[in-house]
Amino acid sequence: MAIKVISQQYANDPEFIRRFEDEAQTVARLEHPFIVPLYDYWRDPDGAYLVMRLMKGGSLLTALEKSPWDLEPASTMLDQLASALNIAHRQGIVHRDIKPANILLDENGNAYLSDFGIAKDVGANLGFTAEGAILGTPDYISPEQILNEEVGPPSDIYSLGAVLFETLAGEKPFSDSSVANLLHKQLNDPFPLVSVSRPGLPPQIDDVIQRATAKRPADRYHNALEMAVAFREVVGGSSVSDPASRPIAISVAEELYNPYKGLQAFQEADTDDFFGRNALIDRLIKRLAPSNSYSAERGPFVDGERFVALVGPSGSGKSSAIKAGMIPALRSGEIPNSDKWFFAEMVPGTHPLEELEMALWSVAVNAPPSL
Repeated sequence: MAIKVISQQYANDPEFIRRFEDEAQTVARLEHPFIVPLYDYWRDPDGAYLVMRLMKGGSLLTALEKSPWDLEPASTMLDQLASALNIAHRQGIVHRDIKPANILLDENGNAYLSDFGIAKDVGANLGFTAEGAILGTPDYISPEQILNEEVGPPSDIYSLGAVLFETLAGEKPFSDSSVANLLHKQLNDPFPLVSVSRPGLPPQIDDVIQRATAKRPADRYHNALEMAVAFREVVGGSSVSDPASRPIAISVAEELYNPYKGLQAFQEADTDDFFGRNALIDRLIKRLAPSNSYSAERGPFVDGERFVALVGPSGSGKSSAIKAGMIPALRSGEIPNSDKWFFAEMVPGTHPLEELEMALWSVAVNAPPSL
């Protein structure tokens, strides 16, 4: 396993604390063969931690330092990444920072998408970064990200096109440019032609890259799978000399998303799939809300704190109602100032006070040695 450590400087920011567990949960639900799995996560006043699978093949960035890739392995990599992106996009998640350093490889050369640390859940409009900040890496960033316009799946397709260019050409699309000049070119200039850097490659490859990196999002491929299929058609019947060394490719057919959780409870990340309990959620919110007017000096509860207990038989949907219904409503400010609240979860077990202490550590800033 690999542990990604987010420093105390960022982990103790109140907005980070409010959003960390929900966004980490969003990333953890992305189950796909070519997305680096997130096994566990936690936060305490010393930092925040993400536990992931350790990829021993390094990154695409280090692999490209040796030489550019041939068509067949590049096409297989694109198949794998496009399929992974398709799953994320279908769940409303945009990566926003696709680059060679965030594409990891296993020992067999299979490519995995990693580091959704600045990913945006479009449905819940959640993010770790300040509003108005430019997210992404200048060499691969889409024009709409530079302009702080609406970001969606086409932004990832643009970045994926830039990665494909570098994979085949062995250099960045706009190399040797200052940051200001680079951003100007990303906004206005078409990508150079790969066939100029590598004359032996089919010129139709440039058609795929040019469409993927069109300046207007509407001019790009409708989804990542369509881009992968177009590139595979250009590659045609190319094959590697040793089939046993070929990385694992997966079908780029349209994949289906199943919103039903079976016997599992809905989580915060499943809010968009949670229906039918609106009346119950409204009752809980009203019971928790203050009866008097809001006071900026004393906070939302001027007549004392409210306690709400939701009781019912096992399997009746209590956890789903709280996690996928009530908490998202509170995060969105359903009660005055509730968007500034902190949320902690605990299971009492046989040592309830110790469990409570551990739960409070996850939302504590400058906590005392013992809670």
